[in-house]
Amino acid sequence: MIKKKSWLWWFTILANPKVHTTISPHIYVSKYFDTFPKTVQERILKHEKIHLKQQQEEGRLKYIFLYIFIFPILYNPWRYKWEYEAYTKSGTTKESTEEYLSSWHYGFLQNK
Repeated sequence: MIKKKSWLWWFTILANPKVHTTISPHIYVSKYFDTFPKTVQERILKHEKIHLKQQQEEGRLKYIFLYIFIFPILYNPWRYKWEYEAYTKSGTTKESTEEYLSSWHYGFLQNK
């Protein structure tokens, strides 16, 4: 089920209301989601659905702990693997994915 994020997300450690988040069984999209072109919306949903599948395979609590609570400023092999898979399977090139995951957006995750 797809839900819009409210301002209450500012009070969580999971993500602010401007980004998209998946907590099984829901996909929470930003309040700006409807303003994106349809192709971008589809790509975002595909990416988040991959995260839903990952949560089901790993178990929601294990996934959230390894994804969120292992500080992103440190190398996090689980988060890198899951994000890499979600980006590449949703249509992002490997090169762009590697560049994006090594940027500040992901706490400078790097494949080590």
